[in-house]
Amino acid sequence: MSRTTNFIRNESGAVTVDWVVLTAATVGLGLATMAVVSAGVEDLSGDMRTQMESQTISASFGGGTGGSWDWSGSSAQDYYDIGAAQAPGNNGATYNWAHQEAIADAPEGFNFANPLVDPDTGNVVYTSDDGQYYASGGEIHPVAEYAGTPVYWGA
Repeated sequence: MSRTTNFIRNESGAVTVDWVVLTAATVGLGLATMAVVSAGVEDLSGDMRTQMESQTISASFGGGTGGSWDWSGSSAQDYYDIGAAQAPGNNGATYNWAHQEAIADAPEGFNFANPLVDPDTGNVVYTSDDGQYYASGGEIHPVAEYAGTPVYWGA
């Protein structure tokens, strides 16, 4: 009986047993996390692949001289009115909302990073990404041939 008692009371292998249990628990948590996350990661990567495969790259910036685009018909005042409805009484926020609406209506290959408006027509003026063309009122013109004089539009 003393052999059995000595064996039960002996602690010389307990640390090894503890490490085996802790390591098994850590590996189990890692596998469980991987099982939960992998489906979402696989779904997201599939969505990204589909989106990237459907992208097209345009080699032109709006068609050049005399070009046009499907213009929304919105004037600078229309955009301002949308902004004023979103942020009444806050002029800076009004222009921020107005700019966001104008940006959403920009023709492909053009931006509204330098917000311009043509005071003669009341239309916003978009600049081509290469800086060579203006788009305003549904028409695209080289900057040097633009008939108006765009001015900064903002708060």
